Amino acid sequence: MLATCSYGQVPDLLNALDAGGSSLGAGGALYGTNADTLSTFYNPAGLGYLTRTEVGLAYRNLPSSRSSITGTYNNPVRESQGQRGSNTISHLGVALPFSRILRNAPGTIALAYTIGGYVDDVATGPATGLPDGTGTFNIGGFVERVRARLDTYTLAYGRTNASQNLSYGAGIILAQQQVDYAQEGISVGGGFSPFSLSSTGSGIGLLAGVQYIPPRAPNFSLAASLRSEIDLQGNDDTSFLYDKIPGRFLLGGAFRREGYRGGRDYLVAGAQLQYFFGGSGSFALARDTQSVFGLGIEYGYTLGTATVPVRIGYQSVGRGGSGFASRNAFTYGIGYRPNNGDYSINFSWTAPQGGGADFAIFASYRFR
Repeated sequence: MLATCSYGQVPDLLNALDAGGSSLGAGGALYGTNADTLSTFYNPAGLGYLTRTEVGLAYRNLPSSRSSITGTYNNPVRESQGQRGSNTISHLGVALPFSRILRNAPGTIALAYTIGGYVDDVATGPATGLPDGTGTFNIGGFVERVRARLDTYTLAYGRTNASQNLSYGAGIILAQQQVDYAQEGISVGGGFSPFSLSSTGSGIGLLAGVQYIPPRAPNFSLAASLRSEIDLQGNDDTSFLYDKIPGRFLLGGAFRREGYRGGRDYLVAGAQLQYFFGGSGSFALARDTQSVFGLGIEYGYTLGTATVPVRIGYQSVGRGGSGFASRNAFTYGIGYRPNNGDYSINFSWTAPQGGGADFAIFASYRFR
């Protein structure tokens, strides 16, 4: 009964879309402790552990939903079902160690594009029309469209201390938030007029983070990052619908153990919490605090001259506002990385409990 209630509304990925990196297959639990180009979005401290120039690319589908509305226009009852949306590049980044430019210079700088949030829902009213609840009017062929997409462009820097057990980083974010909202239909009795609103707002935010490996527990890695709230400008037509991107606090940890199968394999287990706060919204895109939790494992299986990581996890995206619901999913992934380490490719799948399916490819290449 709880699951039915939970998925009676639109799955909430307005600010919590998984970018589609290799960690997606492990429930998104390893982003904060990983070191790749996606560190620009989750935790720039990870850049400090990159010693070679790296390019990363993620390609995934954008989840969507379709809803039916019953009840009345003034007091609607919504039933939603998740669907698989269109495919797109969700991340593209490049990281460059400063030592490639200036000998012995510390740290790594990176520039990346990442999709950080996405909602796409089309809701339709009953065939008999949607009444307003007072008997004043009835809307035939009622359709409501809600679409929002967050694109981020981040310039970040990270470096480690001399003992390599502490890394810290910071970045500046240019965020672009697109919002489209429309209601259509034929009003019987007057009182309703179709309308359509669309605009893209932009704003600047800051991101900072740390990664720490305890000297007495070198198999553990702890991570934390903080992203500021981002006020939007230039979105005059939709500012009353959505005008501030929430801040985000990330806390994660991972444990790595070597020695399986005679020392050839390894296991990584991790957990991660993201907490979103301070956003603002409206009747169409209501915002509240939101928590996203991921739990997963990665087993690195040595196959010939390559490693094949196999991942499994669970990701829980909590509801972040009225009219939206949680989105929970089991996740799976597999990858391929030759022992020379120049490139890797990873495939991830998710099976959300509210319907739909996700698929992502993440590839990276490290230059010698």
